[in-house]
Amino acid sequence: MISARRGFSRGLTAAALAGLAMFLAAGCGSATDGSQSGSGPQTTHSASTAQNRAEARARRIAVRRKAERRARQARAAAGRKARQARARARRAARKARAVDRRITIRARALARSGGDVDCGDFASQARAQLYLLPGDPFRLDADGDGVACADLPCPCSTAAGGGADADSGNADGGEAAAEPPRRFKGTVTHVADGDTVDVTTPSGSVETVRIIGIDTPEVYGGKECGGPAASAVMKRIAMGQRVTVTSDPTQDRRDHYGRLLAYIDKGSQDLGFTMVKRGLASAYPYDGPFQRYPRYAKADRQARNNGTGSWSHCDISPG
Repeated sequence: MISARRGFSRGLTAAALAGLAMFLAAGCGSATDGSQSGSGPQTTHSASTAQNRAEARARRIAVRRKAERRARQARAAAGRKARQARARARRAARKARAVDRRITIRARALARSGGDVDCGDFASQARAQLYLLPGDPFRLDADGDGVACADLPCPCSTAAGGGADADSGNADGGEAAAEPPRRFKGTVTHVADGDTVDVTTPSGSVETVRIIGIDTPEVYGGKECGGPAASAVMKRIAMGQRVTVTSDPTQDRRDHYGRLLAYIDKGSQDLGFTMVKRGLASAYPYDGPFQRYPRYAKADRQARNNGTGSWSHCDISPG
């Protein structure tokens, strides 16, 4: 009896252990299955988040690179503009210095020839200053302070801002000298070369006139063939003469050096035409045909074909 009970107890215990083992096995399996089944959505969500972050980062990089590219382009454009501005300033300064040198050369030539000027001949102090030579031959600096005609309006340096306009008495410094009439009479006070002369105006100032329609070889900065001959003839027919200065409505009023552009007539004699006819100048329609061009052009062709004047040994065509 006791043995039977013990056997039954052992069987029950074995059955219970077997059932517990099955229960535990089933529970562990379901937990594992649940864990595995739950890992799918979590993995997909993580991958999507990583992709979104990568795309956002790529967009930020693209925006930054675009901004950097625009900034580089803006810096390059600003650099180009600055270089262009410096180049323009250098060109303007060179032109202003060239104008000043030509005026000083004329002043020295006038002093050597015994000519004279006074403060009334200048529209600005800057122009008068260029005639203040060593020893003050024109007596422009009465108090000896190194400033010529101190009572004149003062844009005091052509190179500092007046440039070519200061040469003509219209500097950017604020002076507004009256423009001479489009036709006036005056006296030639100086001949710079074959196509440029100084003439007094009705206001008493002196204007540098670049004769319209002709071009003669240079005598400054190296003498060109025919240049001295042209200058000599212009001095002979114009210096000290009473002339009529006439502008041309088809041409600019002044050239880029500030010189007055006009015809010069001595009585009925057109001095520009005379120079072309004598073979000392060539017809020069710089800004297109001028009013007297047909007459000048015919004289130019005849002088070239006949070897008149400088054409006999030079090519004096405009350079």
